[in-house]
Amino acid sequence: MNRSDKLDWALAQLHRSQVRLTPVREKVLAFLARTTLPATLNDLSASGDLAGQFDDTTVYRTLVLLLELEIVRQVQLQGRQAHFLLNAPGECSTFLVCRCCGAMAPVPHPHALSELEAQVGLEHGFAALTHDLVLYGNCPTCHEHTRFCNKPAKLIPGLRLHGRSN
Repeated sequence: MNRSDKLDWALAQLHRSQVRLTPVREKVLAFLARTTLPATLNDLSASGDLAGQFDDTTVYRTLVLLLELEIVRQVQLQGRQAHFLLNAPGECSTFLVCRCCGAMAPVPHPHALSELEAQVGLEHGFAALTHDLVLYGNCPTCHEHTRFCNKPAKLIPGLRLHGRSN
């Protein structure tokens, strides 16, 4: 689905649920339709469409409503804040996430995974399956510094900070 189709789908879902389209709802849905990566509350609130117009509480309440309506889905990333994606039909997501800095990169959906999903759905009688696959590793920038990544300095023998030994 392209961005326009995603937004049209989301707006149709809102209409089908008989929920009024408010400016904040429209802008949150438009932002999520444009993005290929999961977005945090901070990402949404700081976006050009929402910044200065709506407070975090309003944006958060909008996300909660959209989650309840299943127009948006939440992606939990290991040790990180909640991320949100549009829940467009047939959209499954695969991401690489850096354990150190949290950088994300989308990965093309593996065909074998779609086949497995269809097979498991048939075997168990489930329909309309979707999934999010998150692969964790170290991005190229952090790979050089893996030894020190996300570890308190006191736990790393021999690490020097500001000219001092620990």
